[in-house]
Amino acid sequence: MDKTKGKTIGLLAMVVVVTIYGVSYISRAVISEYLPTVVILGIQMAIMTILFTGYNLLTKKMMKVKTKDWGLIILSGLFGTTFFHGFTILSVTSIGATVSSLLFGFAAVFALIMEIVFFHRKKTKLGILGILISLIGVYILMGVKIGDLMSTNFKGYALCLLSTVSWVVYCFLTDRISSGYEKTVLLNYQALVGAVTTLPFLFFYQIEPSVLAKPSVFMNLIVLGVFNSTFAYFLNIFAIKKIGVLLSNLMLDFLPVVTILISLVLYKTIPTANQIIGGIIILASVFMLDKDQRNLDAQS
Repeated sequence: MDKTKGKTIGLLAMVVVVTIYGVSYISRAVISEYLPTVVILGIQMAIMTILFTGYNLLTKKMMKVKTKDWGLIILSGLFGTTFFHGFTILSVTSIGATVSSLLFGFAAVFALIMEIVFFHRKKTKLGILGILISLIGVYILMGVKIGDLMSTNFKGYALCLLSTVSWVVYCFLTDRISSGYEKTVLLNYQALVGAVTTLPFLFFYQIEPSVLAKPSVFMNLIVLGVFNSTFAYFLNIFAIKKIGVLLSNLMLDFLPVVTILISLVLYKTIPTANQIIGGIIILASVFMLDKDQRNLDAQS
């Protein structure tokens, strides 16, 4: 498969990932009205672990892990499952699905900073400009003044930023070890880390079976456990290998657009002028960063 075709497939994979993640923000908002955060997280990780374990056993995947990789696998599992999903659910509960997805647009900024500081990525004017424009788009789309971030629900915004940082760290950690293992095997162990660190907390809560049987709760748990934590994670690792951590995270700037559209369809929430303008600017920044990456690839 040539590099151009591989990159196109990687971009398409991220489109699916972004769509699933956009839906998941709505799902978290719905479920958090019925279940505590740690319960949602525990069930989500249990579903993810069961699905990947079942698939790997049925397809007879090689499950052996090199001793030197265990540390990175455990760390990536903590950041990519326990920390990321935990902070995300808490932020959605605190500041809502739309604003949480908007702030996740900072993922590309953290990814670029990490690539420049730790991986000596070449700094280009177009790359820096693309990131700045992306930030401007997120800022306009949010429609929140900088002063308001400190005065109104700072905890919610801080939790959202922590979930963003957790995700970017997870992407880099996974990128370092993903080439040595089957994608589903690596995800299996990462999910297991999430399950082990969250499921014990379920014993501290009394969950009524009738709550889990509610259609809105059951269906959204399926969205989070099957689509968000299983299909989307697999496609995300696939995309990272094809288009890199930076561009894959920049694609996540589409999250607010997806969340807003879903809110419009399901809840008749009409997007504001700021949200429309910010969304267009974000789209423009994605194309700029894609062009910058193409230029760097051509020079290498």
